[in-house]
Order: sequence, then C-alpha cells, then structure tokens
Amino acid sequence: MYWLESERLLLRRWESADLDDFCRLTGDAEVMRWVGDGTTLDRADTAVWIERANANVARWGFGTHAVLKRDDRSVIGWAGLIHSEQASAADSAEIIYALRPDCWGRGYATELAAALLAWAWQHSDLVRIMATIDPANAASLALMTKLGFSHEGDGLDEDGLPESRFAIHRPASLAG
Repeated sequence: MYWLESERLLLRRWESADLDDFCRLTGDAEVMRWVGDGTTLDRADTAVWIERANANVARWGFGTHAVLKRDDRSVIGWAGLIHSEQASAADSAEIIYALRPDCWGRGYATELAAALLAWAWQHSDLVRIMATIDPANAASLALMTKLGFSHEGDGLDEDGLPESRFAIHRPASLAG
C-alpha cells in the first residue's frame, strides 16, 4: 500500500478520497509560495494533478505521492521524484516536496528527502537527482546542502523566476 516508509512518514499514490486534503494544500498560498510560480490551484487543477501524478507513477515507477504522518495517517504534503524540463533524461529525476506549514521546522523535509534519495539509489536506475529551489527559500537551500547536493548554478525557470540548481549523483559504491 505504501510506496515509501520512513520513521515518521508514509508515501503512497494519491487516492480520489485525498482530493479535499490536496486542495487544502494547493489552495494555501503559504504552501504554494515555493511551488512553480507561486500560484494556488483550484479544485479542477488539483484533480488533474492527482491524475497525472498517478499516471507518472504507473509509467516510471516514481512520481508525486501523498505524504502522510505515520502516527495518524493524515495527509501533510506531497513529495516525489519526477521527470521535468530540468531532469528529462531517463536516468535523471527532480526531487520535489511541499508540506503543510504546521509541519515545517520539525525535520520532516529532511527525513522525506533522505528517504527519497535512498529509494532512488536502491530501487531505480537513476544516476542523478536534481533540485530547483527559489533562492529566497533558505530552508530548502540548506536542506540540499545538508543532503550532499552540489550547487550547479543559478538561472531563471520557465516562468522567468530566479532558481538555484542543485544535483547529487548516485554514490560510486552503488554504481552498477
């Protein structure tokens, strides 16, 4: 049932019953501040996101998943590995994540991102994971450094907004 499990978190495919929880996340300006161009999403766009996320998981074996707290199974965010404009090669993916504000500063993002990397190195042929971070998002910039990502440069994203680019490669000890 769960795609990934960590000490305090569970990741699973989105279910139709998650739409209201996901809408609360995608409709929250504070959550969406660091996502794409910062625009909140309406119910219809959020439902499409769920459909696309699940289609990507079926296609690639990874994608955007619902993040649940292990103790009460409440949906607190989303996370995953995706193919994106910046990570379109078959052996490359971009790490994405967002959590409810009441979950910030509790180590969930660190636990989540570390578990995603471990999954990638153990269960996929991915050799490069990258991240695009708004340069004003100090917490995510620090997280990438903490996890061993290297800063590859700064530029503008597809919306013309500033982004910092980070990447990490499969450890040599795990190379096939």
